[in-house]
Amino acid sequence: MVRSEGKIISTEEAARLLGVSQQSVRKWCQSGKIRAKTTPGGFYKIERVELERFRQEFNMPNLDSNESVLIVEENQSRIKFISGLLEMLDFDVFTANDLISVGIAIGNAQPTFIITGTKLTKLKIEELLNSLSNNQQTKDISILIIAEQGGDYNNLVSKYGGIRKMAVLHEPLDIHQFKSEVESLT
Repeated sequence: MVRSEGKIISTEEAARLLGVSQQSVRKWCQSGKIRAKTTPGGFYKIERVELERFRQEFNMPNLDSNESVLIVEENQSRIKFISGLLEMLDFDVFTANDLISVGIAIGNAQPTFIITGTKLTKLKIEELLNSLSNNQQTKDISILIIAEQGGDYNNLVSKYGGIRKMAVLHEPLDIHQFKSEVESLT
């Protein structure tokens, strides 16, 4: 019996990890560029270490390089809910609740975009947006504001949205609308 040296993945998973079509992965398996085992049904199964070897040899993108998102929020149940949605969309999630932790998280995670609530006791939303806009490294980070019902934040979008993508969603969150906004911000 032949033993596997690591996790076995499908061509579909390999395609997702490499950012290519499943057909490309199948062709690479057929040509021998990716060494894969064939199931009795004719499907290719690839060891994760083999896919990593292929990635390095052909200078493909990092297998585990998910985009990251910074959530600026104090409400733990909201953080948990939003984090769950983002993780289902393959984002790495970081959190912060004051200006210092925001700066540290941005330096460490280099987020693709920021999601912020509007009821922060340690940090006013306008202070956050002003700080991000006045910094060369953060002035173009996209921002999604999750606002309390009835709040009007269009003035903040017009004031701080100039060179960055910005959107406002109101609670209660519609999951489909949230997903659509996240996709438009990336």
